Amino acid sequence: MSHRLLVIGSGGREHAICWKLNQSPQVSEIYALPGSFGISQLSKCQNVGADVLNPSDFEAIAKWCQLNKISLVSVGPEEPLGLGLCDVLRQAGIDCFGPGKQGAQIEADKKWSKDFMLRHGIPTARYESFTDVDKAKKFIRSAPYAALVVKASGLAAGKGVVVAANAEEACQAVDDILGNLKFGQAGSTVVVEELLEGEEVSLLAFTDGSTVQAMLPAQDHKRIGTGDVGPNTGGMGAYCPCPLISKQALELVKVAVLERAVKGLAQEHIPYKGVLYAGLMITRDGPRVLEFNCRFGDPETEVILPLLESDLFEVMQACCQGTLHKLTLQWRSNMCAVGVFLASAGYPESSTKGCVIKGLPKESRDDQLVLHSALAVNAKGEPVTNGGRVLIVIALDADLREAAARATKLAAGITFEGAPSQYRTDIAQKAFKMAPTPSLSYKDSGVDIDAGDALVQRIKPLSRGTQRPGVLGGLGGFGGLFRIRELSYSQPVIAEATQGVGAKIKLALDHKLYDHIGYDLFAMAANDLLELGAEPVAFLDYIACGKLQVPLAAQLVKGMADGCRDARCALVGGETAEMPSLYTPGQYDMAGYCVGLVEDSRLLPRFDLYEPGDLVVGLPSSGLHCAGFNELLTRLAAAGVDLEQCSPVAGGDHGLSLAQVLGTPSQLYVQQLLPHLQAGHVKAVAHISHGLLHDVARLLPQDYDVVLDFGAVPVPEIFGWLAARLRLSATTLLEQHNCGIGMVVVLPQASQLWRTALPGAKVLGVLQPRAAQAKTSRLQVRNFEEQLCKLAQRFGGLGDQQLAGEHLQLGHKPEARADCFENATGCRVTRLPVHYKDPILILGTDGVGTKLKIAQQTGRNGSVGIDLVAMCVNDILCNGAQPYSFSSYYACGKWQQALADEVAAGVYEGARQADSTFISAHTAALPLLYEPQVYDLAGFALGIAERGGILPRLEDIRAGDVLIGLPSSGVHSNGFSLVHAVLKRAGLGLADRAPFSERTLGEELLVPTRIYVQALAPLLQRTGHGIKALAHITGGGLTENIPRVLRKELAVRLDANSFQLPAVFAWLAAAGNIAPEELQRTYNCGLGLILVVDAAHADAVLQQLRYTERASLVGEVIARKDAKKPQVQLLHFEQVLAQRQRQLQLPRRRVASGSNLLALIKASRDSAQTLHADIVLVISNKPNVLGLERATQAGIPTLVISHRDFASREEYDAELSRHLEAARVDLVCLAGFMRVLSAPFVRQWRGRLLNIHPSLLPKFPGLHVQRQALEAGESQSGCTVHFVDEGVDTGAIIVQAAVPILPGDDVDALTQRIHQAEYWAYPRALALLASGAVSPGGDTKSVSKKN
Repeated sequence: MSHRLLVIGSGGREHAICWKLNQSPQVSEIYALPGSFGISQLSKCQNVGADVLNPSDFEAIAKWCQLNKISLVSVGPEEPLGLGLCDVLRQAGIDCFGPGKQGAQIEADKKWSKDFMLRHGIPTARYESFTDVDKAKKFIRSAPYAALVVKASGLAAGKGVVVAANAEEACQAVDDILGNLKFGQAGSTVVVEELLEGEEVSLLAFTDGSTVQAMLPAQDHKRIGTGDVGPNTGGMGAYCPCPLISKQALELVKVAVLERAVKGLAQEHIPYKGVLYAGLMITRDGPRVLEFNCRFGDPETEVILPLLESDLFEVMQACCQGTLHKLTLQWRSNMCAVGVFLASAGYPESSTKGCVIKGLPKESRDDQLVLHSALAVNAKGEPVTNGGRVLIVIALDADLREAAARATKLAAGITFEGAPSQYRTDIAQKAFKMAPTPSLSYKDSGVDIDAGDALVQRIKPLSRGTQRPGVLGGLGGFGGLFRIRELSYSQPVIAEATQGVGAKIKLALDHKLYDHIGYDLFAMAANDLLELGAEPVAFLDYIACGKLQVPLAAQLVKGMADGCRDARCALVGGETAEMPSLYTPGQYDMAGYCVGLVEDSRLLPRFDLYEPGDLVVGLPSSGLHCAGFNELLTRLAAAGVDLEQCSPVAGGDHGLSLAQVLGTPSQLYVQQLLPHLQAGHVKAVAHISHGLLHDVARLLPQDYDVVLDFGAVPVPEIFGWLAARLRLSATTLLEQHNCGIGMVVVLPQASQLWRTALPGAKVLGVLQPRAAQAKTSRLQVRNFEEQLCKLAQRFGGLGDQQLAGEHLQLGHKPEARADCFENATGCRVTRLPVHYKDPILILGTDGVGTKLKIAQQTGRNGSVGIDLVAMCVNDILCNGAQPYSFSSYYACGKWQQALADEVAAGVYEGARQADSTFISAHTAALPLLYEPQVYDLAGFALGIAERGGILPRLEDIRAGDVLIGLPSSGVHSNGFSLVHAVLKRAGLGLADRAPFSERTLGEELLVPTRIYVQALAPLLQRTGHGIKALAHITGGGLTENIPRVLRKELAVRLDANSFQLPAVFAWLAAAGNIAPEELQRTYNCGLGLILVVDAAHADAVLQQLRYTERASLVGEVIARKDAKKPQVQLLHFEQVLAQRQRQLQLPRRRVASGSNLLALIKASRDSAQTLHADIVLVISNKPNVLGLERATQAGIPTLVISHRDFASREEYDAELSRHLEAARVDLVCLAGFMRVLSAPFVRQWRGRLLNIHPSLLPKFPGLHVQRQALEAGESQSGCTVHFVDEGVDTGAIIVQAAVPILPGDDVDALTQRIHQAEYWAYPRALALLASGAVSPGGDTKSVSKKN
């Protein structure tokens, strides 16, 4: 039989009921009164508008049902049930799913319901009911139990319950509900209950008046805000099933609550058919009933019905006909549902209608639903908000965590234009108490800090074996140090070279040639320095991998150390980056950086000394060196060549494989060439690293030609074999490979060096003057193809195939420092500044880690270059040095010029901020190592310090020294592998809004690392600055970086209350369940750099840094009494972390400001400053002021309200209030707003109105305060942020910032310094308000002063 149904209601609950009934094969048509747009979209559903049928006219509804042959009516809301709709329908012979008026009392009359529970022995909270305000309040204050739950006895749309925090709040609720009849006659009687402790669970059941069949337990979330904060609502989300009630307790509730209630109703001759809903508290003493409802719960229905497999119509029909005992409910097995409601702005106090809704999923699926509660359609057919709770998104999954994450992500993807939505991000989180979330650690994310430490210990002996005169210190500090004075240079020029090994590392890894490739890396960089005539003196390496294998990495470093020893160059440091989301396990890449010195007069090339007849001499290579391996390995693999087979050319007769021959380490030429370079016997050098033709061309000025003749120059057999096996042309080998020549030098015509001192050297050609009109190439080759052809003959002969070029270039380099200049070929070098008496070179290297993955996934690659520079130069600073130059390494899977230039632009900007010259970038496209969109970055920084200024001064640090912290900008560039793991667990994407700010996660996580050079370099250059050490808080966090500047017998005590913990860390800790100790060991926790300062100099250092850099005193050095205890003690960290996590659960404060607000805008958008507030409106009484322009540029709404348009101050202020209330402003910040405000306005906004005054109140209120301070001979002035009251600058003080008055100060100079303090103080005051450290309430006497 085909049935026609009527569903009463229009919300999300009714949408869920219609959605489920729509699936019944027994149902042909469903009518909804009044229904909704969402319901009307279901295939069997249509709305019956209120203009057709009045939902309040029960008799008319009954007649309509008879005329339209309605089989069954399902009543959703409680109000028509309480008014007796079902009684009217049953009298008309129509089945109605729902109780009559008597049965509905169980919800509609809280007093009757509580008395009913008492009569029938149903476990519930103790209570009393009242119709007199004074008696109710007296009871609250004198009850023998915590009588803190106040309920309107009648129906109040789910909002008539107040759970008070104390007796005063409970009494206020009585005044509101009973005294002021906030909910009308529904509150003419109030029930005051005992406050029960535990978790709330909803258990709904179908009943036909005798049989009871329970549904799956669910949990509702009533409060508006994440973390159960804010006022009660109709429900902000739910999940099902709820594991917080045990099977035993569930059975108890079925018998002692549901069945007992139905039996009790029958005993009192009250028929009951429909849903009986028990709202339970799971206490230590067992389940207790908080309330009964007489209908489906909302939002529980939206997550229960998607799990019901039974035909809902059959169940409803059985309830109406008394045959429920014949059915057994069927549920989807191993499935969970989580629903998140999106509410409009202002809810629950009000609602915002007409906002266009964007981002709705196009269609529902088996695993996700969108149900409408207050959603309408405008004239354009766009969905718009039409009430408080607008819609609910439901996700289904076998795993409750996954369902919760997906539902939250769905909610985040839906926006309401014009007024932001409200939704909770913690729906279902309480369920996880039953199965605690495993705590994530850095090691869990694939990064093993202990393995990194083990590698350092393993390679320290290798580094010590390379020591030479000039080296200071060893591995493990913040940089490598080299003393120039120990070498015999009179006018030294500093040369730098950055290199990689290309895809040759793939060959080495595949065939275990680890030390070979390490040697290659050093040789490539050191040979480059010879081009400049420089002596290699110090080397740094960068090793990146997916999973650090300590023995393998140690072999790589051993090869580098071998090269360093051969060249008498010191291996002074390096960086090992474990990046599991960027590299696969077993995958590695490397970069090397070598610093050299050369006398100014010996800098090469010397084109000015060239003469016709000069000799172009080639030094033999050891093989292919490192060029072109990406292309070669790809083609060899395509040709099916087994590289493990015995080599068919030189070496094969000794048992060498092809891989071993191809992987022969690059020849190192330092010992051969350096003495002759230093003696001035060589005019130019070219390292053949990109191809013979390319590199020799760099030696030829425009007015010279050369012919390279291979007639007497042997070509290694390996090139003949490659040419034949891969069918290559001779020209392509000349263009892309060294062809047996590793280095080319230009010698005077009479020189005999090539015969006597350079083993294997051959004259390739002679320089000739180029004719003015010559059209031939400046560089020609003879007899090479003939030689190659002979070699290739026995392997099949030459071909005509070409190899792809690898000559990659970045855009134009930025301007250099004055002490940097270029040699004749355009290479940048640095002339050692003359003011240094005993200069120390400081070398540092670092990468950006898997923060790069965030940039690559979001397409925001412009700032990671700043990170790269910051990570390196901040380390340089920690040695007391001024950063001078910077070089980079960029390797990618596919060369994309625009992408490479975008990344380089960030590097250039970072170098600018660090006052450093950008020297060069080594670039490589390596598809064998990287995916097309993937790249890695490494950076190398060079600084110079006077030996007397080197930090840390370990021996001078003692107990009592103070710690000054410079704030970070967020995560900086460490710990991102753990960030990725947290994102995965939370089910969030980088385009999702960050749970801790108004920006996306991608934008937040890509905030660049702070560069501290401009803040600290001038301070470090002053004599007697009192700074004993600097600790850059990078990988290893606070726990492992501060000890790097402490002796073993010392420790530090930090106070987490003394610095800002950025919101991102609070979120990471909560979302990843990261232990506080792990957070401290992995991240900077808000402190990017820490200064150890002599206590006597602390005030002077703070004076320089507090306002401009937001520096603060964060701790002290103490004696370490127990060597087994950690060297870093962080007090109050867990409390601060919990406080910040609670703050994230609160709505962000909405702030209106005057026009002088740049600091507030910047601070509100910097989540590291923890304002937890947004500037939502800027009002000025004058047009065209700078603040309005800044607000407009920042996308903040602005208003100009001229006082000239109003007859009185009161009228003007009333207009201000109207706009402030319309924008739902929480706090008003006066900033440059020069109007005097009226007393009514001040009273209305009391406790929410702030001002900043340019003096240290109570001194000098009013105007012209700087002049008054100067005339009074004060030693200091400053600014004060205070609440505004009716007096002149007499409100309670929130923050004061002192500024010293210096000799010679005038009003302008003092004003300028006070402005700097104001930029610090106003955001600080807002942060204190947001954190709860200062109360924004009306009782401003309770406000504490903070300096």
